[in-house]
Amino acid sequence: MLNVFQKAGLLMLMMGMVACGNSGKEEETYVHDSSLLSIADSSNAIVSDSTTAVADTLHIDTAKLIGKWIQPVQGLDKEMQGFQLKKNGVARSINMYTLVYERWQVLRDTLLLWNHSDGVRDITTIVDTTIIRELTDTSLVLFPVKAAEGYTERYRRSK
Repeated sequence: MLNVFQKAGLLMLMMGMVACGNSGKEEETYVHDSSLLSIADSSNAIVSDSTTAVADTLHIDTAKLIGKWIQPVQGLDKEMQGFQLKKNGVARSINMYTLVYERWQVLRDTLLLWNHSDGVRDITTIVDTTIIRELTDTSLVLFPVKAAEGYTERYRRSK
């Protein structure tokens, strides 16, 4: 006889197999899209009257994002890591061998980076969601939405 928890687990497993259309493959790909998380509006909108709203958002010129962005590896300041953003939406990791960037997209002031961990049997795709706080020809400052307020990641353009 199965107890209540075993029945519930079995039911969830069967529902998952039906929903996923289990094709009998050993490896399955799961997508965790962190961009679907509820995120507070980063625009700091100020309403001056009932008909006009002025948003204090950073205008992102996506052409400025194209290129290689690096930062020192924590604890190994002479080693660099980062990512490359290409015109066609493809992203590549730089000196991060287990974190593999696949593609990127900008939505207003938000940079989305699709990635997965290499060397893991089940490949799980994750979307890193970061707010672009600063973008110049030589520097990029990002705020990961899951980070503590005030935390930023600073990158410099590499040639």
